[in-house]
Amino acid sequence: MDELEALQTIGRLIKEERLAQGLSQVQLAKQAGTAIKTVRTLESGTRRTQEINQRKLEHALGWRAGSVAEVLKGKSSFAPDQITPDDMRSSDDPRQSSGPRVVVPAAPIARASHLSDEELLAELTYRMMHRNRG
Repeated sequence: MDELEALQTIGRLIKEERLAQGLSQVQLAKQAGTAIKTVRTLESGTRRTQEINQRKLEHALGWRAGSVAEVLKGKSSFAPDQITPDDMRSSDDPRQSSGPRVVVPAAPIARASHLSDEELLAELTYRMMHRNRG
């Protein structure tokens, strides 16, 4: 999957989930704590957004942390036209269903005020793992 295809897939998934939850773009942006432009940009499938905004939207939509990044990086096990919002919600790995899934971020987050408990835990884990590496 190339980048444009991944962006369009994310846009489609966000829109499908937003509509399924009966939310307008403004309501989703408010619920996620992002700008309306962020939601519009993502749904249009033309540009990436900052990782922090991806996480805010994942949390607001009830998706697992890191699910947007998985699609953008081509790590999804589904074809782009076969990914559904439900795939963003649950893990294929049955070992993950017994507790919360913690995805350690690839880089530190500057602000953590709008992160879920799981995302904060992942950020702390990242910082502990990298604090002595300079």
